[in-house]
Amino acid sequence: MNVATLGPKGTFSHEAVKKYDPEAKIIFKDTIYDVFDSVKSKESELGIVPLENSISGTVGITVDCLQKFNLKIQKEIIVPVKHNLASYVPLNKIKNIYTTLQAYEQCEIYLRKNLPKSEITFTNSNSLSAQKLSQKKGDAAAIVPSTAEDLNGVKIIEEGIQDSKNNVTRFILIGDGFTQPTGNDRTSISIIPNVDKPGLLYSLLGEFSNRKINLSKIESRPAKGKLGDYVFYIDLIGHKDDEKVKDAFTAIEKNFILKVLGSYPREY
Repeated sequence: MNVATLGPKGTFSHEAVKKYDPEAKIIFKDTIYDVFDSVKSKESELGIVPLENSISGTVGITVDCLQKFNLKIQKEIIVPVKHNLASYVPLNKIKNIYTTLQAYEQCEIYLRKNLPKSEITFTNSNSLSAQKLSQKKGDAAAIVPSTAEDLNGVKIIEEGIQDSKNNVTRFILIGDGFTQPTGNDRTSISIIPNVDKPGLLYSLLGEFSNRKINLSKIESRPAKGKLGDYVFYIDLIGHKDDEKVKDAFTAIEKNFILKVLGSYPREY
């Protein structure tokens, strides 16, 4: 099975694929958009991308791609995230740090306390941060996953520098079509208002509350149109084929454009 994910080797995305299927043939891509495009074009059967982190929150480009591409979430994969600091010099000699934006956000308290004067250089992946360090050496450092030491020979000088020891990232498996109900499912939807009237969001939430449907997540993102237009993203407990969920969707569609992004087995 071909599975596309964010590369190169040694990323947490790579770890998520191995957790899903250790035997999968992995096709590494440079961006999350490229992962979606790989699945859409049939280059890959499935894709695995990060959706949200317990510290830094939702990965915006992933939800944007879920809205753009007609691909569905088929599974969620929870990966513990441990960030290490790698360098060839002691902590007090470090002047430059290579890191992804996500890793920086997840380690910001540590960095502000221990390396407040160091220059930050952002990269596209944790593994690329390690590669940059191995090329420069000197007074540089990199925030890397534990696997990066094996890949690039970098030396770990501090372990577990993330701001929360319970740091996890929720990855999603994307592909064509919906999965069948299991009795313990989560459904992700996007909602765009098609009318403008007071109390619209209140009435939306009421459709779920009245049917005792639990919402595990709700947030908004700009609709990429005029200022003030938003898309609401909601995770609810249940499957799209459950009767009360179908009933809620029917009521909601009177005032909203509703898109089901996936119904899939819950992992938490």
